[in-house]
Amino acid sequence: MQNSRSRSPARGGAESRGRVRTTVLALCAVGVLVSHRASAQLLVDPLEVTMITAGNNRVPASFSLSNTSDAPVQATITRQDWDRVENGDNRFLPAGTSGTSCGTLLTVSPLSIRVEPHTARIIRLGVQNAAWLSKECWDIFFVEEVPQRAAVKGNSLQYIFRTGVKVYVAPPGLTHDGAVENMAVEDVPVTPAASTTPARVPLSATPGATKRQISIRFHNTGGMHLLGKGRLEFRRLDNTLAMQVPITEFPTLPGSTRKIMIDVPSGLAPGDYVVLALIDFGGAELVAGQIDYQAK
Repeated sequence: MQNSRSRSPARGGAESRGRVRTTVLALCAVGVLVSHRASAQLLVDPLEVTMITAGNNRVPASFSLSNTSDAPVQATITRQDWDRVENGDNRFLPAGTSGTSCGTLLTVSPLSIRVEPHTARIIRLGVQNAAWLSKECWDIFFVEEVPQRAAVKGNSLQYIFRTGVKVYVAPPGLTHDGAVENMAVEDVPVTPAASTTPARVPLSATPGATKRQISIRFHNTGGMHLLGKGRLEFRRLDNTLAMQVPITEFPTLPGSTRKIMIDVPSGLAPGDYVVLALIDFGGAELVAGQIDYQAK
């Protein structure tokens, strides 16, 4: 889950996403003349926590902060709502505004902590009085390292790192279910690659260049968040396997749809194929979709 981190400018602004699980927030404090290699001092584990309620009984959980540096680190814990758009981007929202937050049902302690060099501390989570909960809720807790005073005089570049821990709370007995709702062949624009030799423009950077992909829309029809993975099979009309491509792990929130894009493999011989998408999300059986494809 991928480490969930985010990046935004020092004076505010929208947070840019990273992968489903990893983003890094670097806040630029002052200047650009002197900089040091940035690395987070705190390791946070785990990065996703699932808590299953037990009526009104208290359910505990936790995550740890490990200081890998030779200096003490001060950190604060803040809370936000979040959701995920169809292409997998995380979107962070003010606490209590999404309608999917666990609210006062979920507590965290402490909100400020000091971690001595080469030691670890525990952040405690708790859920209680949850007998009324009928569906899954979720929040994200950001662990933000408080920046130390710069040791270098004059202009310098300072970074603040924060790591997000996604916490899901659900009552027992919710279903795990999903379906492939649609597949399509799409020609998508190629993003120009960075080049150290501007005089040589790679073919992929040619204006108007596209690549062919298979899009798969996976719908989480159950009540719990899912983690899916699988494969894309290119089968000849006699049902023999020509090529297959892995579908890397992807998360989907309950009730949501994810659009997964898979490159058509190079080297596929010209001809007609049936493309099968097979996805395993931990349910009783795989779910599948198919589409016809003609390679030229």
